[in-house]
Amino acid sequence: EIWLLNVTPADGSQVLTYSSGNCAPALRLWQVSDPSAADAELQLLATVGGGEETQLAAVKCALWDPHRQGNLIVADSEALHVFEAGSGPDFKVLSSVQVGQRVSGACADPHHANQVSTVDDTHLKMWDLRSSKLAFKKDGAHLFGARDVDYNPNVPYQVLTAGEDAALRFWDLRKLDKSLRSLAGGHHHWVVRARYNGHHDQLVLSCGTDSAVCLWRAGSVASAPLGTGGQAAAAQERPPDGLIRRYEEHEDSCYSCCWSLADAWIFASVAYDGRLVVNRVPGEEKYRILL
Repeated sequence: EIWLLNVTPADGSQVLTYSSGNCAPALRLWQVSDPSAADAELQLLATVGGGEETQLAAVKCALWDPHRQGNLIVADSEALHVFEAGSGPDFKVLSSVQVGQRVSGACADPHHANQVSTVDDTHLKMWDLRSSKLAFKKDGAHLFGARDVDYNPNVPYQVLTAGEDAALRFWDLRKLDKSLRSLAGGHHHWVVRARYNGHHDQLVLSCGTDSAVCLWRAGSVASAPLGTGGQAAAAQERPPDGLIRRYEEHEDSCYSCCWSLADAWIFASVAYDGRLVVNRVPGEEKYRILL
């Protein structure tokens, strides 16, 4: 069973997988002979965490380090592991940090090296990988449990969390006493994945176990758009935060969604019914942002 696919940012012909079942659970890096060919062949390049030195529990996510090419940050159900790519068939373990007992998501800080945020149970935590210590923590980030976390690509120290209370919450990691913003009303059950748009951070995508995909507007916590004449003028012109559109094209729990890297207005979602659905930001919302 393959539970994870992640293409290498530096080489589109290399893909990372996490599998379990009949084989030993492990992350494996593969080379695709021709990504555009229907009969492309896979060649195993390296195994990550398959040896006795680092036994991985159920892997929740594998992140390519945005600051060190080739390095991997892996979050399993209990720990964060940092791996360094070498010339051999295995990745070298640089460090491991115990972060919780039921980790459900993690994200590497795109603005600062060696900083990773995780969610487990109801907790939001930020870790300093240099010291392997907890830097910030918020208990009760969500009412029942936090399922995912994502960094704002344009605003340092700002993260987004998704929870089992069917809500999205925005946080400043330096001031965690209260969330910056909370959005609800789009989902009727757990929100399992939420992602900022990489170019327009006022757009947020989420999906959940209610089989729905939701597109949100979060302009009040976004980076200042170009051409605004100060905070007061921007606040008057800005449309209200909230749900833009709810997509109900899946027949089972939707467990992942993502934005296209090639087109800022395209996004995709995948569900347990085996269906991959590709959608586009409504034209009205697109031109509201651009004009």
